[in-house]
Amino acid sequence: MKETARLAALILCLILVTQTLACAGDTDTEMTAPETETAEEETTRSVLPTNLPDMDWQGREFRVLGYANGAYPQFSSFEIYSDGETGEVVNDAIYRRNRVIEDRYNVKIAQYLAEEETSQRHRKVAAAYEDLYDLGFFNVYSIGLAAREKLFFNLNDIDYIDFSQSYWYEEVNKALSYRNRLYFTSSDFALRDKNRAYILLYNRAMAENFGLGNLADLVRAGTWTVDKMTEFSKLVSSDLNGNGEIDEQDRFGLALDSYNAFANFITGCNNTILTKTGDDTFELTMNNEHTVNSVDKVLALTGNESIATFCEFWANKVDYDVWYVGIRLFSSERALFYTSFPHDLKVFSADCEFEYRIIPFPKYDDAQDNYYTSADFLSMLFAIPVTNAEPDFAGFMLEALSSASTSTSLQAYYEISCKTKYTYDEESAEMLDLIFSNIVYETALVYGVGDLRSLYMLIPEQKKNTFVSLYKTREKRALKDLEKLAEDLAG
Repeated sequence: MKETARLAALILCLILVTQTLACAGDTDTEMTAPETETAEEETTRSVLPTNLPDMDWQGREFRVLGYANGAYPQFSSFEIYSDGETGEVVNDAIYRRNRVIEDRYNVKIAQYLAEEETSQRHRKVAAAYEDLYDLGFFNVYSIGLAAREKLFFNLNDIDYIDFSQSYWYEEVNKALSYRNRLYFTSSDFALRDKNRAYILLYNRAMAENFGLGNLADLVRAGTWTVDKMTEFSKLVSSDLNGNGEIDEQDRFGLALDSYNAFANFITGCNNTILTKTGDDTFELTMNNEHTVNSVDKVLALTGNESIATFCEFWANKVDYDVWYVGIRLFSSERALFYTSFPHDLKVFSADCEFEYRIIPFPKYDDAQDNYYTSADFLSMLFAIPVTNAEPDFAGFMLEALSSASTSTSLQAYYEISCKTKYTYDEESAEMLDLIFSNIVYETALVYGVGDLRSLYMLIPEQKKNTFVSLYKTREKRALKDLEKLAEDLAG
């Protein structure tokens, strides 16, 4: 259920890659080493896979379906294509990566951004029997349902894809497969699954002022727990203006981006809805004592509105977009903690006049082995549409792009942008490594089984532990849906 910890090792080549990207494309500049290889040639040699055959695709277009959200650009696809260099490190890395692949294989990488949800777009294309896309990026919450409708190829049957390579994620493939079929996944090519993985931010100065110490030390010691976070949040919370009402002038221990963050706290306590079986299927396992106790712990942290505040609480109480309340509270030093995502780091780096630090979501207790986070339901995975007349071409390009992205676009996003440009210290970079090494894909959400994960969205609204009763209303449907899942993915 965890994304490979291999991402943490990428920092070892940061200096080399940064220098290479800075010079890529300058064919008149020779390297200072004894070899006569140019920087562009070195870039080509370092990013292209060694396991693909020499191919000339004769200028063929590789058509990739992505998503464009005008209102909330953080949800848009950005790893596919770039028009040219702008000086922004990730954009330029994508541009140079694509140029290397296009030149080497005589191919043209093209993105087609839909303003509607891409699964809906693909359904329309499939219904019309149109071959418009070679590859598509789809939201986590919708991609499994599309697979159940037989809208994707089994990636295990596609030529050229080599899942033994390090730029593919073995643990992700294991989590998402069903009866040894894999209809969608991620790799170093994908970035939307990484910029929508939950992280936790905290105000370093506020923590020091309240004598909380260095929270990263608690993480390292394995003692960063929900109980400890609850203790700290209560200590910091205050009705600063003394009006006896909850308003934006108060100070909160925790600001949460949405009720979805409550679900991630449950994930952080090492709870899953479905568990993999020996025959690579799923069984329903969420109804247990540990889940109930986890909900109690997380409610103790989030259920008191004067201590923790969800963006949903502020509906009709502020005169701006309610989804930015948490960001404003944290940026104005009115919250010690904020539930966030890597794509928010750019915003906080620009707006915050204080140093923030990154830590993982807390564990259930000291005995829990690891810190876990989830891939948000709006993160994206990719799949090859069944309408693609030549899926092996998509397999070739996926292999090439996945390999090339490790030391280009992924390096630029993860090591340079997230860990260097928009954070303050090596400690936060260390915490990001820890977070990214344990990303959970909740398969009940991915495959749309029984609407089970939504109950974690209802509990924080109700502010009481109604897990057992909510589960009972969903269990029968979920069990039937597991049977239906087997039918849908048979053959």
